[in-house]
Amino acid sequence: MPNFKFKALDRNAAKVSGVIEADDEATAYRRIEDRQLEVFYLKQQAKQIDLFKFPRRILGKDLARYITQLATLLGAGVTLLDALDSLSRSKGHPGLADASKNIRKDLRSGKKLSLAMETHLPTLPAYVPRLAELGEMTGQSAKALMDAAERLEHEQTTQSEIRTALSYPIFLAVVGSLIVFLLFIFVVPRFETLIGDNRDNLPAISKLVIGAGSALTSNLPLVLVIVGGLFAGGLFFGRKSSVQAWVRSALERMRVIGPVLIQSDLGSWARTTGIALDNGADLLSALRLGEAGLSSARLRSGLRTARSGIRAGRNIEEVLAENIPDFDPLTIDLLRTGRTSGKLAKMLLFIGKTQEKETRELLKRLTSLAEPMAILLISMIIGTIVIGIVLAMTSLYNFDIL
Repeated sequence: MPNFKFKALDRNAAKVSGVIEADDEATAYRRIEDRQLEVFYLKQQAKQIDLFKFPRRILGKDLARYITQLATLLGAGVTLLDALDSLSRSKGHPGLADASKNIRKDLRSGKKLSLAMETHLPTLPAYVPRLAELGEMTGQSAKALMDAAERLEHEQTTQSEIRTALSYPIFLAVVGSLIVFLLFIFVVPRFETLIGDNRDNLPAISKLVIGAGSALTSNLPLVLVIVGGLFAGGLFFGRKSSVQAWVRSALERMRVIGPVLIQSDLGSWARTTGIALDNGADLLSALRLGEAGLSSARLRSGLRTARSGIRAGRNIEEVLAENIPDFDPLTIDLLRTGRTSGKLAKMLLFIGKTQEKETRELLKRLTSLAEPMAILLISMIIGTIVIGIVLAMTSLYNFDIL
């Protein structure tokens, strides 16, 4: 939408100037007059193109804040169209402001909020538009969106904690790898020159270190190309859903990481399903909504089978115990209690909260081990290089350091 620079006179004949956003000049003129101003200058501003300015990416925390603001406005009694109009004029994030304008246009043309959100906010988790659709059906859009916002904020908090915990170990690993690379490039070749070609008496560890340094130095351009290719290939293929699914499946089979990933997914499923039930969805629709947020293909398949059993009239705890062996007996008992007492939604929310709390504690334990593991690995590699060089020099001069 273009901007128009204007100059006008107020009621006291004082000059007023500013910039207004409007679809065209006539609309801008009318909006200025609505402010009880007499316009005597109006001109559209030329768009400025900044070659060095890149569009700001919409992050998860931006989406969580946006959904919270929308739910808050709706909860305060503001109509959906007015709420979106207000958010479209927000200076918080240009991408979200544009999305608000486009969603508002779709709503005025008769589209549903859930479909408009999926179209103009494609990075939203799948459960957010579904909860928005559920809120439209039950007349509780504010509550449904606020529950979705709380779910988003929880996910962002967990991810932030993980990134913070892993930042220092990753820094150590990167710096340590750089030091090892520089040792092989600049230090080891100098000792290789001193030793010369007579390497028959060198210890095996010295031969390994010097040989590795020689091979790396001789083929440095090729090594850099291979490393760069692997990095670029990882970035390219890592965005493909099939590759992500394969990596996810491989991680789930790992003894330490797998249970944490499964437990996190089950907690997410329980919380999302409970939120859907609490907002008036029937059990089958809530289960379908819970499946949409899962990352594990195995869990999705098991829950899909369980949903078929529930549709056939079986109890939820029975089919989940049969198809999802990852649920512990206590969780199954809680589901049975929630079903028989008529408080299944509340029980699912409790299960989700408990599972996610345990997942965070497990993640903290794993990430706390990452720092000493990174230090130990880098120390072992550097120590091997140093020992190999020292043994090579002592064997060269027939000097026993012991």
